[in-house]
Amino acid sequence: MNRRTFLKTAGFSALATALGVKVVAMARHYPLEQLLLQLKRLPADKLSSSGQWSVSEILQHLAQSVRYSRLGYPEAKSALFQHTVGSAALNAFAAFGNMTHPLDEPIPGAPRLTSSVPNDVAMAELVAELEQFIAWQGELAPHFAYGSLTKQQYYGAHYLHIQNHLQQISLS
Repeated sequence: MNRRTFLKTAGFSALATALGVKVVAMARHYPLEQLLLQLKRLPADKLSSSGQWSVSEILQHLAQSVRYSRLGYPEAKSALFQHTVGSAALNAFAAFGNMTHPLDEPIPGAPRLTSSVPNDVAMAELVAELEQFIAWQGELAPHFAYGSLTKQQYYGAHYLHIQNHLQQISLS
C-alpha cells in the first residue's frame, strides 16, 4: 500500500468511526425523569461520600450544572475545544452510556461549593433544578465544554454526569 492510499484509508476510517459514535450517541435515550424519581427517594440525611467533596457539595455541583444549562455557564472553553475535543467526548460518553471525569473539578467560574449546606437542602436544590430543566421550553445555553446541545443531548449529559457523581455517594 502506498502512503497516499494509507492516509486516505486512515482518514476515512477515523471519520467513519466518529460518525458511527455520533449515530449511536443520538440513538440512546437517557431517562432523566426516572433518575429524578430515584433522587427524590434517597434519604439525604443518610448519605455519605467516598470522594473529596461532601455529599452536599456533590449535589450543589450537579444543581449548578443543570441550572447553567438553562441560564448560561459562567465561563466557556474555546469554540475550537467545544467543536473538537468537547463534542467528541460527549458523543463517546453518550454512545457508551458512561461518563468519566474528575469528580472534584468545579465548573469553571462557578461559585464555590459550601460544605455547610445540609444534604437535604442541597438535594432539594438539585431536584428543583432538574424539574425546571425537564419542564423548560426555552432556549438552552451552550455547555461550557460541549457547546450548543439539543435538549435530548442535555438529557444525556445531565443523566451521565449525575450517574458519574452518584458513584461516590452511598447510604451510610
